[in-house]
Amino acid sequence: MKIDPDRYGALVYSQKTGKYGYSWNHPTRAAAERAALAECKEDDAKVLTWVKFGWAVLVIAEDKGYGYDEVHGAGVTDADAERAAMKKLRENTQAKVKTVVVICSGDVKPRVIEK
Repeated sequence: MKIDPDRYGALVYSQKTGKYGYSWNHPTRAAAERAALAECKEDDAKVLTWVKFGWAVLVIAEDKGYGYDEVHGAGVTDADAERAAMKKLRENTQAKVKTVVVICSGDVKPRVIEK
C-alpha cells in the first residue's frame, strides 16, 4: 500500500471518559490535530500523537488505560504500529483490550476494532 508522504493524521484521547478521536488525510499537522479533537468532543482530550507518512495506533483497555505509537516511512505497516502500541499498553495495565484504533496519515480509511 502506498502512503502519501505529505498527509497527516492524529489520535486524541480523554482518559476521564475513555472517548477518543482520530483524523487522517489532512494537509497539515495542525489540521489533523484540530479534526481529531473536534471528533472527541471532550474537554480533557489531549493529542497523543500525530503521524506523517505512516501509521498510528491507539489501544484502549477496559480500565481506560491506553498505549499508542506510530511508525513512519516507506515499508512500515499498521501491524508495526499496533505491536508497539500494545507493548506500551502493557507497560501501564494488564486489563483486557477494549478498543483498537488504527489510522494512516494518507487516504486509507481508519479502522476501529471493538473487542
